[in-house]
Amino acid sequence: MAHDDKIKDDKEHAHEHGPGRYFVIWILLLVFTLTTVVTGRMDLHGANLPVALLIATIKATLVVLFFMHLWDSEGINRLVFGVSILFVMVLLLGVFGDLLTRSPAALPLGAPVPALDDSAPVVPEHAPRMNP
Repeated sequence: MAHDDKIKDDKEHAHEHGPGRYFVIWILLLVFTLTTVVTGRMDLHGANLPVALLIATIKATLVVLFFMHLWDSEGINRLVFGVSILFVMVLLLGVFGDLLTRSPAALPLGAPVPALDDSAPVVPEHAPRMNP
């Protein structure tokens, strides 16, 4: 009998929140999608990729927390999500840290070489040129 009561309590707990919560999250996702479109058309120089990754991470976190019910979950599920986000951040920092510390000669052909002043990036002379 106690098992039936637990199942009944779990079903009642699952329906605690109404559709208003999902509507608010949906509106937030639409706002972040609009932000993605607007910032994608802007020239933020070196901040384009970090801004896009930040917005995508926020949107994915909202989906996982609310539409996949991680917010209502306990214990190991939250730990796994937190560790996975940390792991992705470490991987991204490793990749971008490696690219930022390379010498210009070690960059792939055709990759822009960071300029020392505020002028446009310099393309290495050995890079293939495209004629218009």
